[in-house]
Amino acid sequence: MKSNDKSPYDILYEDEDVIIVYKKRNVFSVSTADKATFTHNLFQYLQWYANRKKEKVLAVHRLDYETSGVMAFAKKPEVKEKLQRAFEERKVGRYYEAVIKEKVPLGREAVVKQYIEEKGTKVFLSDPLNGKEAITSIRVQNYIQIGTVLAIKIETGRRSQIRFALEEEGYTLLGDKRIAHSEAKRMYLNEYKLTFPPETGLKKLEFETIPLWLAKTEEKAAQ
Repeated sequence: MKSNDKSPYDILYEDEDVIIVYKKRNVFSVSTADKATFTHNLFQYLQWYANRKKEKVLAVHRLDYETSGVMAFAKKPEVKEKLQRAFEERKVGRYYEAVIKEKVPLGREAVVKQYIEEKGTKVFLSDPLNGKEAITSIRVQNYIQIGTVLAIKIETGRRSQIRFALEEEGYTLLGDKRIAHSEAKRMYLNEYKLTFPPETGLKKLEFETIPLWLAKTEEKAAQ
């Protein structure tokens, strides 16, 4: 279901428990301390949408501002709790695609384990005592004109996790101005699929969009 072109999302699926959307790039998932984001954030847009139907919407997880992709929102507190527990227990499949500048041999794989710490608006690599574990699985999948496409799966959902992992591997994520210092028309990072475990009780457990850059063999990626 397409939203208004001016809205920062498209609805992929909806029932009485959840609403699954595709977040467009360059929009915050929720508001920040910046007043400019108080109304222009995905959560607020979905609240307006839900209010028209006399329903509620509850944030479950987030995507970085520049990252596009599939996101889940709950409509009931008990559903939100189940979904967040699944994220915390690392039972949610989170599949991304990214494009890097370097030409890397196809099939190369890596599992990057790091510790990420947040202090206010700042996020940085840390250590096991102060940071939270971040695990990122990467597979070099195919080439396109502007670079090499990676298939990525994350076990943890830390801020800027994928960016830090790619930096450690020596890769330049196209459009990542903050860590990779790369200029491009967008940041080439997109979450194309989310999967949930049966214990969440959802009627549908897998949600995905057609990948933007991955070749058709993406299902082999980062498994």
